[in-house]
Amino acid sequence: MSDKRLNTRACFALLSLGSAMLATSALAQVTPSDVRDLIGARGSSGEAELASRGYVNTGVQSGDDRKWTYWWNARRGVCLSVSTVNGRYDSIVSTPAPDCRQGGGRADDDRGYRPPEFGYGRPGGGYREHIALVCYGEGQRMTNQMKSGYEWDSDKHRYVPRSGFELSRQDYDTSVTIEIDGGQGRIRPAKNMIPPLHSSSDGGWYDIANLSVSRDFIRGEFKLNGANRPKMTIDRRAGRITLDGLTKFSGTCDPLDGDRKF
Repeated sequence: MSDKRLNTRACFALLSLGSAMLATSALAQVTPSDVRDLIGARGSSGEAELASRGYVNTGVQSGDDRKWTYWWNARRGVCLSVSTVNGRYDSIVSTPAPDCRQGGGRADDDRGYRPPEFGYGRPGGGYREHIALVCYGEGQRMTNQMKSGYEWDSDKHRYVPRSGFELSRQDYDTSVTIEIDGGQGRIRPAKNMIPPLHSSSDGGWYDIANLSVSRDFIRGEFKLNGANRPKMTIDRRAGRITLDGLTKFSGTCDPLDGDRKF
């Protein structure tokens, strides 16, 4: 057997690992059972149905070919991200509560989102920059996909079946959450942005390294894995964010603080 080919046992182990990683990724964002029937519905009728089921519209964002609306169900503690394309609901997925402007306190608290564990209300003198953002947009990430076909076997002198996982880029519509407290910062990408192999995180949060905060720009980078270290740039004048790395993302940012713009 050629040294270019894996032995059968190692190949099966690799396929099993890849399948498990893909299954984990696919389950990262799901459509709750009480709204699955609304996928494909017209936007106007879908809104009426969501309202009748206890959801409240908390915001809307527009992209090049679609718009996203965010719906909060206080009784169930569920935030939905609804993508509308050509007037119909294209996808409905659960998303973190901050996307619906819920910070873990009362839904009617008009003081806005204040993550207490990240420095808000910290005693001490001197001004410290406090920024909490949610950014909506579109991007690409690296993912494993199963590929099947045939390859030439020089030993058997014929084509033989071949299958395996190959890296490819996958488009997504999603959001990221960012918190900055003075010289510290962290970012929480949505789960569908995370590659199958990734570094450990603190509840989905990754520290922002080389953080630089100026009047017009916020810059830094974070580590998803050894090879994937997206660089982050936020234009504070336009409210736009870009992530540039093996995982790419661009979008528009809104403040999670209800009483101020960033």
